[in-house]
Amino acid sequence: MVGVLSSLPISVTGSGLLGTAGSSGASVLGAFNSDGTSALLGNIGSTTSSLINQIKANANARLTEQQQAIQDAASQKRDAIEVQNERWIAVKAQVNNAEIAVDNGKESIEKINQTLLLMRGSVGGTTEDLKFYKDQYDTQVTQINNEADAGGVGFNLIGNINRSDGTPNKIEYRNDLGMGTTQLIGTYAGSDFRIEANDGTVWVPDLGSDLIEAYSGLGGTAQKYTTGEGIDIRKATSTRNGMELVSFNAQTNAITVKISVVPHEAPITVTGTLKRNGNGIMQSWFYNNFATQADRTRALKDISTAEINMTSVGADLERSAVQTKVDQRRVNNALDELTKQSGEAQFEQMSQMQEAQVKAAQQYQAMLTNLQNLSSQQQNYLNAFAGFIDSPFTQASLSLLA
Repeated sequence: MVGVLSSLPISVTGSGLLGTAGSSGASVLGAFNSDGTSALLGNIGSTTSSLINQIKANANARLTEQQQAIQDAASQKRDAIEVQNERWIAVKAQVNNAEIAVDNGKESIEKINQTLLLMRGSVGGTTEDLKFYKDQYDTQVTQINNEADAGGVGFNLIGNINRSDGTPNKIEYRNDLGMGTTQLIGTYAGSDFRIEANDGTVWVPDLGSDLIEAYSGLGGTAQKYTTGEGIDIRKATSTRNGMELVSFNAQTNAITVKISVVPHEAPITVTGTLKRNGNGIMQSWFYNNFATQADRTRALKDISTAEINMTSVGADLERSAVQTKVDQRRVNNALDELTKQSGEAQFEQMSQMQEAQVKAAQQYQAMLTNLQNLSSQQQNYLNAFAGFIDSPFTQASLSLLA
């Protein structure tokens, strides 16, 4: 993954290439002037030395300006790349979260499958200790429901369904920098049901506990139950010991149950339709608390159906995994391209900096060479005419020209 682009280690100050006038010669052009003299010119007069210092100062100023322009252009390019980089990183974070949701779903399915296997033992154990293994079975049903709904809505592909219509949870995330999105459709690995009574009342269980409660309708308000003492309480009971199956038609899903809200009072008889969603298993009350072999056989059949459903859920998760991998490759390719652009931008800036330095050094050396030639000519004139001039004042004037 590409990180924030680092600054190039290139100085843009005037002392980088040419040095300052009269410097010790540590820079490229400093070798031409260490203490007022030049390696190329030898001993020259103060006028020529002053010109060299002025040329050096001007050259340094021009080079600094060029370097700053290169630096500004490179900074703009780096900033543009960095903006794209950060946007793709935000996309990658969403894809990563989707991959985590898929992986979490796979782990949960493995745990649910293990629990389903243990439930077979619980059903079989009821022939030896009915109460113990019946309670163990009901606990295992709750464990499966809690496992299915363990992840939050944004990270769960095996739970958090819409309990009104059974619509599975969905996870949606961006897959590019435009309007592209990916939607992963979940499923439900838990065991959900409700009883829609003929009088309009709907009995809905709390999937994370053993409570079942009556509502005025689907999505309606909780109903009240008036006890024999005239006290209003919640119209609810425990699925472990407050429900008794009277009849059930597997073809029509017609069901009749007796529900005890208050243990010492007569139960309510509820007749209606059973609506199931998820893996297909039910609590022990639905199997007459495993009272007969036929009841146990019915329970084992539902466990087998649940195991088949888990295989289907696993296949759905695999399809989601394939999709997230496709999106992950797209993001990684985009980030790799930005890394390439970053390297090219850095190399381009370094090349431009070096080119500016080389040109500045060439121009500086050319001007020094011209000054050297001019100084040599002046010195030759002075030597040529010095023997013909007797005036000390005139000789001094000619010396100043050198």
